[in-house]
Amino acid sequence: MLHAFRLLFALFLLNSALTFQNRWPTIGVRWALEGSLDLTVLLLALAALIAWRGAPGRFLRWAVLGVYALLVMGRYVDVTAPALMGRSVQFYWDSQHLPNVLAMFTARLSSAQLLLGGLALLALVVAVLAALRWALNTVLSALTRPVERRVVSALAVVLLSVYTAGRLSPRLSTEHSFALPVSAMLVEQARLTLAATVFRNHDRLDAAPLLPVSDLGRLQRGDLFVIFFESYGALTFDDPRFAGPLAGDFAALERELAAAGWGIASARVESSTFGGGSWLAHSSLLSGLRIADQGDYQHLLTTDRPTLARRFARAGYRTVAIMPGLKFPWPEGRFYGFTEIYQPDRLAYHGPAYGWWVIPDQYSLYRIHRNEVDVAGRAPLFIFFPTINSHIPFAPLPPYQPDWRNFDVDPDSATIVAADAPLNGPELAAAYVRSIRYNLVVLSGYLRQYAPPNALFLVLGDHQPPAVVGGQNLPWQVPAHLFSRDPTLLARFTAAGFQPGIRPGPAALGGIERLGPLLLETLDTR
Repeated sequence: MLHAFRLLFALFLLNSALTFQNRWPTIGVRWALEGSLDLTVLLLALAALIAWRGAPGRFLRWAVLGVYALLVMGRYVDVTAPALMGRSVQFYWDSQHLPNVLAMFTARLSSAQLLLGGLALLALVVAVLAALRWALNTVLSALTRPVERRVVSALAVVLLSVYTAGRLSPRLSTEHSFALPVSAMLVEQARLTLAATVFRNHDRLDAAPLLPVSDLGRLQRGDLFVIFFESYGALTFDDPRFAGPLAGDFAALERELAAAGWGIASARVESSTFGGGSWLAHSSLLSGLRIADQGDYQHLLTTDRPTLARRFARAGYRTVAIMPGLKFPWPEGRFYGFTEIYQPDRLAYHGPAYGWWVIPDQYSLYRIHRNEVDVAGRAPLFIFFPTINSHIPFAPLPPYQPDWRNFDVDPDSATIVAADAPLNGPELAAAYVRSIRYNLVVLSGYLRQYAPPNALFLVLGDHQPPAVVGGQNLPWQVPAHLFSRDPTLLARFTAAGFQPGIRPGPAALGGIERLGPLLLETLDTR
């Protein structure tokens, strides 16, 4: 009886280790009443091997433990990544960015907290491995006894038969009785890795049409500001949890700008990424190509294709990139054709740090205004600015400074910047709302107080926020807004599919890569 109980408990542990689900919106897991096909097949294979070769040796026991640990880790990644990011994981590309992601989330932790967290993680890993080793050794020992081996084999055959019958017959649904095999996911990851490396095909990019040439005459030598609001997704208009709290902010923005003579036209477009990977959306807009993974991105940088910045430079514009979030050199800037690049060192911010990204967006925009916009006799400007303060974890958030000139007086003053309290997981949605509200207030303030009257502003999102904020299975859509004092110019964009006002229409205008050609075509006078 004791042997039977130990065997059942071991099988329960092994099955649970491959069938758990994510406990949204956390990195934790919850138990799920499902069967594991991976475990079922493994039991049959081990039973057959032991019946043929006898009791397993030390090497086999450790090999089985290693395989099972890999499956458990794969299961954790497979259920956690979509819950947090909103998309399936791609090991080859995502692993390359893991160090920066970890650095971002640990930047606000003390050495003691990092040590304790590391020890806790190590203890968890050791405990899981110990439990798996005990369970596997218990099962392997049971399989050496003929009666228990026959019982386990029969149980495995029954489970496989039930699963197969459910797949073959539409009247027998077993979809929710079995977890998706982890082994199938690992095989798919291997296929994706080979497709990204050995069998990579760039014909789609190489054969795509080039960005059109434009004289930009309809802009009448006015500046173009392209401002990407980090994590600004269509859920800010579609999901009542976010649209409700932000409705007053959008209404205030529209009302304030109308009083200052600014008109608005809006649309929604489909981003090339979700929950992260902002540079993919940036490159899609700037190149006019859909850049959806790191392989396409890296290949794009090896080409001599024209970009939006280069098309504006050809028309006599000075091209400026504001990149306060960069932590490393940015050779991509030369590919895009920016003549001036303001990275953190050149922005010369010396105030308190706001999390991993350090610099308030309002400060960055004001510094560029003083250095590039408010200059007598200058050339027209093409300004590209991806904001950072609405990046996850959306805190600490700098307060808005009604008098932007405070940044000239004393950027180190604690009265200018004051950090929010540390953020807990359940507060992410509320923090996200506050960060988008901050973006809107900064935008309104700049347009009303400083923006050149003949400028055109394209303000859009790079991607929806991570799924840990808004949930899974969201469309990859982001809002795109145009701001101008020229109603005739805005009318040309509404004729091209934009809607008057701050609220985008219900249908996507197309992919985010469509905006670059649309700008060039709409602004051309020929």
